[in-house]
Amino acid sequence: MFSHQEIAHFQAFGYVVLPGLLSDNETATLSAEVTAALGDAFGTIGRDPGGEGGIPGDYLALSADCAPFSQALIADDVRLFQGSTALLGRPTVPTPPIATCFTGESTPWHIDQGPDIGGVKFLIHLKPRTAETGALRVLPGSHDPGFAARVESYWSADPGNQGFAPWPAPAVALPTQPGDVIAFDLHLRHSSVGGGHRLAWTIEYLPWPGLADPERMEVVRDLVEDTVDDVDPDRWPTWREWAAGVPMAPVSREVAAERLQLLGVLDRT
Repeated sequence: MFSHQEIAHFQAFGYVVLPGLLSDNETATLSAEVTAALGDAFGTIGRDPGGEGGIPGDYLALSADCAPFSQALIADDVRLFQGSTALLGRPTVPTPPIATCFTGESTPWHIDQGPDIGGVKFLIHLKPRTAETGALRVLPGSHDPGFAARVESYWSADPGNQGFAPWPAPAVALPTQPGDVIAFDLHLRHSSVGGGHRLAWTIEYLPWPGLADPERMEVVRDLVEDTVDDVDPDRWPTWREWAAGVPMAPVSREVAAERLQLLGVLDRT
């Protein structure tokens, strides 16, 4: 599990890099699953040139039986499911893992979640990434609402918005090797520069809202269900095959499945 220092770093700065969290064999397996799945689903990898809004790339929910390691990483593995609880300080519920090929040469500053729910994303780049070749860039501490408001005030006055030289921001690039994992808060400002086509695997964990708060339950359910939808759901089911394996999987998958069922995401009757 994560060290006290790693948890404290995440909570203070909104991110933490976990070097070598996956072994070489695990990384090779995950890379093979991501590559095969994207090629099978879309016929090619890196088909999206951008231009339609959002972050350009290919995105595929990867929780089907054809990707057993990706399946297992959702909740069978203490490093992510239980690790998300350690980082956030409360129980969590998983979203579907996403196999991705980012295709843009740069990604502008953004956050990954609009609602005030929070959560953590785990990002695994499947090839080496440097500051110039698509490594994640973060603005430490920008997950904090007060600091985020000051950042937005600074950027709103940036002459770069009118085509002049932009003001610098104290960004930190997070170079990684395959097997390294980055955990970052879903409200942390982040971006990237360069790299061309970049294979990655990501998953988000959201704080469990509790049954006593139906409005928050609904928001969390919508976030869990807000996944890619341009593929055949029969060939690429989001939860059906994963849930079918619950009786044979560790208890932690049962716990995650129960939370998804209580949210109304998962029907296991």
